[in-house]
Amino acid sequence: MTAAEGAQRKGIKDIFYETRVLMGRDYTLRRFAAEALGGNIEPVTLGAIEKGTRFPNEALVRRLAVLRKEDPQPLLAVLWRDRILYAFGRELRRVLRAPKALAGIVDAELAVLLSHAIAALPDEGKWMPIHEWRSRFQTMPRRGRKATKAPKALLAQVENLLRERSLIEVHGAKVRRCGYHFVARSTEERQTLALEFCALFAKALLDKLALSEVETGTYLRNHYLNVSPERIGEFEQRLDEALTRLADEFATPATPQSRFLNVLVTATPF
Repeated sequence: MTAAEGAQRKGIKDIFYETRVLMGRDYTLRRFAAEALGGNIEPVTLGAIEKGTRFPNEALVRRLAVLRKEDPQPLLAVLWRDRILYAFGRELRRVLRAPKALAGIVDAELAVLLSHAIAALPDEGKWMPIHEWRSRFQTMPRRGRKATKAPKALLAQVENLLRERSLIEVHGAKVRRCGYHFVARSTEERQTLALEFCALFAKALLDKLALSEVETGTYLRNHYLNVSPERIGEFEQRLDEALTRLADEFATPATPQSRFLNVLVTATPF
C-alpha cells in the first residue's frame, strides 16, 4: 500500500496522532508541538486536532507532510474531505432538525460497519461460525490508530438491522449471508447513508481532482440523459438490477488479498 492509499483510509486526526506516536513514547503533545511542528501550534490545539474536535490549517498539514517525508497533496486531500464531511453533516442536521445524538460519529461508523458486516460473510450462502464473523467486522474501520473494537451496543445494532432486513440468517452458533444490499428505510438510516455517501463522493472527487496523478483505484462517472417521467421508475429498477448482478458476480470472501469496495449510486431527476 502506498502512503497516499494509506492516508486516504484515515482521518486527518488519525494521521496527526499516528505521526506523533510513531516518533516514540517521549513525544507528548507538548514536545511534538514544540519540536516536530516548530512551535506553530499550542499543545491544547494539537490535542483537539487528534480528537477530531478541530481541524488543522493547511500550512500545518504541509509541515506534517515534510516531517513524514511525503507529498503533502494526499494529506491535504484527507483534510479537505474531512472538512466537506463535517460541513455536510452540520447542514444535514439542520435540515432534518435531528438531535445531535443521531448525527455523531456513531452514525458514520454504523454505515461502514453494516457494509463490512455484509462483506465479511462467505458467498453462496455458506455457513460460518458466528463468533468468527463478529470478530471480522467488530474492529472500527477507518481508524488510523491501533485496532479498536466497536462498542457492543453498536455491534448489536448492526446485527439486529441485518436480521430484520433478512440479509443474514442465524442458526445456533452459525450465520450465513442471505443478501448483499442494504436499503435505508428510517430517517436515522437515511441520514447514516447520506453521511456515508457524502464521505465517499468527497473522496472520489478529491481523488480525481487533487490526486489525479496518484493511482487511487477510485471510479467516478457522471451521466446525463432525458427520460420520460413515466419511465423513471423503470430506469431505476433496471439500474438496481444491473448493480445487483454486478455485486453478486464480483463479490468475494473478505481476505487479506481482497480490497473492500464501497459503491453508492444516485440517479436524480431535475
